Amino acid sequence: MINIDKFISADGHLAEPPDLWLTRMDRRFRDRAPRFAPVNGKMAFVVDGRPVIGAMKDLLRAIFDKHKERLDLGPGGRHEKVRPGALDPHMRLLDQDMDSIAAEVVYPNMGLHLFGPVDAELQRAAMRAYNRYCAEFCAAEPKRLLGAGMLCLRGPIQWAIEDAWECARMGLHSALITAGIMKRSYFGSEYHPLWDALEDLGLKVALHVGAREDGLPLDRREFGLGDFWIINQKIVVMEHALTVLIAAGIPQRHPRIKFVLAEAGIGWIAATLRLMDHFWEDNRKWIEPRLPEPPSFYFKRNFWATFEDDRAGVLTRHLMGVDRLMWGSDYPHSEGTFPYSRRQIEHDFAGIPEDETRMLVRGNAAALYGIEI
Repeated sequence: MINIDKFISADGHLAEPPDLWLTRMDRRFRDRAPRFAPVNGKMAFVVDGRPVIGAMKDLLRAIFDKHKERLDLGPGGRHEKVRPGALDPHMRLLDQDMDSIAAEVVYPNMGLHLFGPVDAELQRAAMRAYNRYCAEFCAAEPKRLLGAGMLCLRGPIQWAIEDAWECARMGLHSALITAGIMKRSYFGSEYHPLWDALEDLGLKVALHVGAREDGLPLDRREFGLGDFWIINQKIVVMEHALTVLIAAGIPQRHPRIKFVLAEAGIGWIAATLRLMDHFWEDNRKWIEPRLPEPPSFYFKRNFWATFEDDRAGVLTRHLMGVDRLMWGSDYPHSEGTFPYSRRQIEHDFAGIPEDETRMLVRGNAAALYGIEI
C-alpha cells in the first residue's frame, strides 16, 4: 500500500460548455465561433464552419464503460454527457476527494484543437474567451484548481505576449504553446521577446499533445494506425517539441523558463535524451546553435513532464531526474486513471522507494506550482 493520503494531478482537463464561444466571443466572430455541430451525421467540433475533430464519441463511451461499476454517468457517449466535474468546479472538487486528489492542473479539452488550422484573429479571440472561462472556473478554489491558458502563435508575437500577461493577471499558472511541426519554427528570432516575457512572468510554458498546428483529421484512418493513432500523437509530437526547444537553444538562453510536457508519458524521454547527448558529444564543435552543455542538462534544469500509467518511465526515472516527473490523472478522459488513481499508482510504483514515489505523485508538482501541502 502507498502510504500517501493525497496526490497532486499535474494533468487534468476541463470540458468546455458547448456555448462557451458562442456567448463569450465578440459578436463579429459569433458566426465563425467554435461549436459542436453535426457533420455527415456525426457530432464534430466545428471552427469557422470547418470540422476540426470529431467529438470523440467512442472515447467518451469508453469512460462510461470503464467506470460504470462505481459511477452513474448515464448513457454517455456525447459531449453533454461528460463527467459533471469536468464542467462544474464544485462537482470537480467532490471527484478530487473521491480520487484522493489534493490539487490539479487543468488544461483545455476540445479547446486544444484551436491550435490547429484556424485563422489567426479567430484563433486568438477563441483562446482569449477560453482563458477567461478557465480563470473563472479555477477561481472557485484556486488552491486546488490551477488553470492553463492558451497563447495564439499564428499572428503577431506581440499578441501572445499580451495574452501571457493577461493569463498571469487572471491567476492562471501556465501558458500553452503549440507543439509539433510548425510553419514558423521555434528556431525563429521573432520568438525572442515572447521567451523574455514568459521568463519574467514566471508562467509555466506548457506543451500538450493535443495542441498541434496541423490539427487532427476527422477520420482517424488517415493516420494509417486505426484507433492506435493516439500513440503516434503522444510520442512523436512531443518528442519533436522537446528536441526543437533544446536544439534551438531556448533553455540555454532562458535558464528560468519552466517547460512542461503534458500528457505524452515519460517512458520515451530517457532514450531521446541519450540520443541527443550522443549526437552532441560527436558534433558539438559545429552544430548550431552551440550548446555549451549536453541536451540532457537543459532537460534536467528547464523541463518537467507528466504521465498517467507509465511503469517504463517510472523505472527509468533516474535517467531523466526524479524531480522532473509529475503524475497526472488525465481526468476525465478514458485513458486517465479516475476514479482508480490510487490503484494505478500502487501498480506503477510497486517496489519504488516511498520518498521517490512521494516526489512523483505529489512533491514535484507542489514545488513547481507552489501548492501548499
